[in-house]
Amino acid sequence: MSYESARDLPSFLELDQQLKLLRLLGKAGREQAASIETQMRELADTVDAFYQLLGEKHWIFHDRLSLTAVRAILDNAGGDADQAEQVLIEHYHDPERLKLMLLPLRKLPAMRRRLDLVDKARHDYFDGRFYSTVHVLLSVMDGFVNEFETVRRGLHTRKPEELRAWDSVVGHHLGLTHAHKTFTKGRSATQEEPVYELYRNGIVHGSILNYDNITVATKAFNRLLAVADWAVAREKEQRHEAEEPTTWSSVGRQLKKTFGAIREQAEADRANREWKPAEYLPGDEDFTGHPLYQQTHQLLTCWKRRNYGSLSDLMTHGLHLKHGKSVRSEIRRAFEPFPLADFAIHAVRHDIAAAGTVLAVLEHSGGERVTAELRWVRENTQAHPCPEPMPGQWRLVFQPRDFLDRATPLPAE
Repeated sequence: MSYESARDLPSFLELDQQLKLLRLLGKAGREQAASIETQMRELADTVDAFYQLLGEKHWIFHDRLSLTAVRAILDNAGGDADQAEQVLIEHYHDPERLKLMLLPLRKLPAMRRRLDLVDKARHDYFDGRFYSTVHVLLSVMDGFVNEFETVRRGLHTRKPEELRAWDSVVGHHLGLTHAHKTFTKGRSATQEEPVYELYRNGIVHGSILNYDNITVATKAFNRLLAVADWAVAREKEQRHEAEEPTTWSSVGRQLKKTFGAIREQAEADRANREWKPAEYLPGDEDFTGHPLYQQTHQLLTCWKRRNYGSLSDLMTHGLHLKHGKSVRSEIRRAFEPFPLADFAIHAVRHDIAAAGTVLAVLEHSGGERVTAELRWVRENTQAHPCPEPMPGQWRLVFQPRDFLDRATPLPAE
């Protein structure tokens, strides 16, 4: 069954019981319980309000949506679903934000194999080729679901009740199961009027012709992330069924884990809300001392010395999750054809609290000089973005197409 409210999620119900125990620990426990309750209430209210306004338009609240951003969208929309939808689309249609939202997909093996296709869809999305984005992501979702479970059936063959997401906000009664009805809805007659829903069957079978718009393409990314949450929920449900019986120790561990996750999300939201973009240029006092400059200098020095092992250690954890022990070989294959003779760092753009771009000029053997933009993200070992002061490391978000193949040659001097 689906959840009528975010408050009905098993983790919410369990945490409520844990808070009753926490209040027994005295004043400090009661204060901590009150703080957690406030955050829980804000989370549940935001999720329920999102679905109340946008659920009938088949948008799904997934784990990569920022609570702060969603609250701002809902507050500014004033109950206007069309306006909220447009602002939500703008939220997705930010190149760096969408890239960060997609990073955790690497944790799912069946999705890692399809990330090159997801990346192509992302490039098409920002280049305005929405029809291509839609088709590619539909194939990714079908293939992922087909491979994820032992029962080999794609997403389009699943009934809504098969997409029940245990203990997940996508399991809301206006979430994935509700939106899936449009995904599989048949269309026999040819339709030339514009559509703004993700009608998978009609689009793939060629009966719906006018779907080349940003709304359908954005809903494809929204659905992709929701399906990933469904997969995570399925795995969590299986682990839950095999868990030890509830004891005081297990309650304590769960309480610590839950509170830590809520606190981490609140810290990230606060850091992003308070962040002010900055650019550092040669000659600026903080230019060479900025961690993005230092990380880039270290990476390019490793490249110049052909030290591919140390170079691979600076790549995003998502790349390590994807390739495992073979990551060094993958990095060698990517960088070795482009030997670096020299480099110069020209700018550091710290535009997001947990992400930034470094502009560098690279001189390859033979004298060819190109400009390249190196995108960095500050992340934890699970490849989740972590702005300061949260624990994390700056890692290169490496895509060969972005970094090497699309580097811009400089004009001859």
